[in-house]
Amino acid sequence: MISRDRAPAAILALILLVAFGLRVWSLGHGLPYSYNLDERAHFVPHAVSMTSGDLNPGYFINPPFLTYILAAWLSVVHLGGVEQWFADDAGAVFLAGRWISVFFGVGTVAATYFAGRAWFDKRVGLIAAAIIAVAFLPVFYSKLALNDGPGMLPCALALWASAVVLRTGSTKALLAGGAAVGLAASFKYSDGAVVIALVAAALLSPLSFKDAVKGLVFAGLIAIAAVIVTNPYLFADWDTFINDLDRQRKFAGGAALLGQPERNGWWYYLTSSTWALGWLPGVLAICGGIVLLVQKRYKEAAVLGGLVVLYWVYMGSQSRFYARWMLPLYPTLAVLAGYALAQVKHRVALAVAAAGFLLATAVPTVRNAIVMGREDTRSETRDWLVANVPQGTKVSFEPIAPTEWYGSTPGGGAKAHPVQQWARFNRNDAIIAELAKEHGGARRTANFQNYERTLTPGLIDVYRREGVCVIVTGSTQYGRAFAEPKRAPAALKYYDALKQEADVVFKTDPTDGNLPRYQVDKSFNYVDGAYKRPGPEMIVYRLRDCA
Repeated sequence: MISRDRAPAAILALILLVAFGLRVWSLGHGLPYSYNLDERAHFVPHAVSMTSGDLNPGYFINPPFLTYILAAWLSVVHLGGVEQWFADDAGAVFLAGRWISVFFGVGTVAATYFAGRAWFDKRVGLIAAAIIAVAFLPVFYSKLALNDGPGMLPCALALWASAVVLRTGSTKALLAGGAAVGLAASFKYSDGAVVIALVAAALLSPLSFKDAVKGLVFAGLIAIAAVIVTNPYLFADWDTFINDLDRQRKFAGGAALLGQPERNGWWYYLTSSTWALGWLPGVLAICGGIVLLVQKRYKEAAVLGGLVVLYWVYMGSQSRFYARWMLPLYPTLAVLAGYALAQVKHRVALAVAAAGFLLATAVPTVRNAIVMGREDTRSETRDWLVANVPQGTKVSFEPIAPTEWYGSTPGGGAKAHPVQQWARFNRNDAIIAELAKEHGGARRTANFQNYERTLTPGLIDVYRREGVCVIVTGSTQYGRAFAEPKRAPAALKYYDALKQEADVVFKTDPTDGNLPRYQVDKSFNYVDGAYKRPGPEMIVYRLRDCA
């Protein structure tokens, strides 16, 4: 029997074990291809380049702290020749990078426990940790080599420090909180917003106003130092840093992406939390805030509620929004939800309520792990192309997969596929300009985000003229146009013309005939229960009367 004193530690160990298991389940999804565009573009490739000795990332759209961590990790797990390793077997490198997210994800669960315990008590800490352990989005982003998941750890640590500051007025905790805020911003710029909790905690703490301000100044200096240490080329490559930061700002505040008909960010973040965090945790978090107000625990309500509301208000005001941008708030929401549930004083009733609540929250997470472990529709499509489309054939691919998917190498490097290499038909600017002149098409670069808005029925004539008889499409592209038909009317005409002038020679559906409308988050994370496998609906056409 475990004594009552040791029970919390035993329960926490079990929670951490569950968190680890959920995060490694289907960790190798999609490989050898990294089908997540952000994962493929932002961190691992830059980390691989760093292993050659040049530590300047030359890229600051995201802070480089995770890139440095990945570079160090890859150098340890593969002593020497990381670049060649990546060339030979990119899938193994991405898998190694994902392990870093797993470690940080489990660490976030532990940090959330200590934060909940510091804010209220061990019961709250255990419930909060369990929520982060099983909730959908924290688990999902612990399976990708991206900064969204790892960035939650310093946010949870800053929340922990804020509780100690509020309770005791500890200057050491205040300085530690500054370091945590700096590290949060070093993972993702917007994560630095957790400073709101630290500032509020200091001003409401037993410290005098003068001492609180003084402590916050020093904490701020430590935060800045953490940012500089983890981004040492910030000043040395200042022009690139400023340019990339401006690009990131324009992306968040720019025109809404095609395929994102939602226009109210505040409402979107509220509704997306029902699946990203879960209905029950979300409702309980609101209840936790109300309970604090009813119990006249105004300081706790001000710090925790202030962080949630102010961050939500700011992020919701942007033109573009993704559910993952709310991840920095999840430790705070979990603590509030834990506090609400902990109002059940009877131990057995609390245990039963917590178990039922957590099981319900874990259902979509478990279902998603099963789905992610199955073959991706893009992999299936590529296998069909290898078997049925001769080498050298001109093929038009919509931008629905990483670059190496289209070429000769499953891993992205030197090991060529035995029969496969197509002549990829690139939609270059010259063709776009020609279409704009002849058929009224838009003069835009045909990249991942703009592709649908470059389409026009006249493109089919270009295909025939160029001898491009095989056309590969995917719902993560054409779904954007169908989600917002008024913004891409020429694209709809293009797809209608394609259906009339071409035969479908291959099709695979991840939902067995029940494909949901394109959605900027769900079409890529497969949380919707309709998905049986990962990936978009894929269709391969062969044009008639095409040589």
